Amino acid sequence: MEDKFCVKQTSPGTFVFSREESRACPMEVYLLKSESEDEGTLLIRKDGTEADTNRFEVSIPDLDYRPYFLIREQDREYITAERTLPVDGMNNFRDLGGYETRDGRRVRWGMLYRSGHFHATTKEGLSYLKGLGLHTIVDYRSQDEIAKYPNQTIAPGIRTYELDPEAHTAELSAQFTSSKEDEDLNLVNKIIDQKNKGALTGRYGIVMEQYKNFVEKDKCREAFGQMLLAAAAPGAEPMVQHCRGGKDRTGFGSMLLLGLLGVEKKNLVADYMLTYENRLERNQVKMEIYKKYTDDQEVLDYLYSLTEARPEFIEASIDQIMDQYGSMEQYAVQALGIEETTIVALRDKYLI
Repeated sequence: MEDKFCVKQTSPGTFVFSREESRACPMEVYLLKSESEDEGTLLIRKDGTEADTNRFEVSIPDLDYRPYFLIREQDREYITAERTLPVDGMNNFRDLGGYETRDGRRVRWGMLYRSGHFHATTKEGLSYLKGLGLHTIVDYRSQDEIAKYPNQTIAPGIRTYELDPEAHTAELSAQFTSSKEDEDLNLVNKIIDQKNKGALTGRYGIVMEQYKNFVEKDKCREAFGQMLLAAAAPGAEPMVQHCRGGKDRTGFGSMLLLGLLGVEKKNLVADYMLTYENRLERNQVKMEIYKKYTDDQEVLDYLYSLTEARPEFIEASIDQIMDQYGSMEQYAVQALGIEETTIVALRDKYLI
């Protein structure tokens, strides 16, 4: 996707289009209300100079819907859209659309989303989400997490699947099962206790273990297999999958679904790493809270590893699947019990 435009809304109604590879050619940009719209409103026409066609800005005042953009170049056309959406009260709500597959198709925009939970979403954020027309929510959180941070209602009639993979490590379980007021303190104390016992064996080891659990643990297989069936069900789309912060459980679920659709590894990893960018400010705030309870840098480094997104985390899951099963398809069939007809149905539904 290096030679296609990515879109970011830098302020309300202001959209920046950019791409990594140079491609100087005549171009038109149209505003669409949906991916299926045949012809939208012409926003801009470029004459094909390199400076004009690799990065530019468009202003759309009084926009009251989620926009899509048709890029029409000399020899091709395609649709692009924002990937991280401006949902007030959330920092990691993303569209999984736009990724190309190995067979030359593309994941539909506006059909598959990933996020954190909807507990702190504002009234404005809920209104935005309602406009996306969601039909299905897959919630990977435990019952303790759901009880402490219940999702707000986006709209009536949305079907919710609670599919806890039970993949969290002992440290994270200590946080999840604590009261709201004590969860940060309890987590810090858990790590301090492990250090005192000489049990902190590696800064990233515990997270890597969790990503391997996603692949092989029975409860994980059950949860992620049910997610695939939910996504394939008639009328499931648009669907969003989420956990608490939208990093680990949601990261694996999103990777699995995109991988099964045929998205290549480099884009699976790139999609996962957007969580790093989206949660960077939030993680810094979290670390300031932890510093209130300890000044031990080894403990703080370990705590940061639990919030961080690193390529090797999701790569551990991908590589384990490929080494043991040879392909995402064989993993889905052999380990998750998914029928090949279901995989075909997923591709027919979510690819264009």
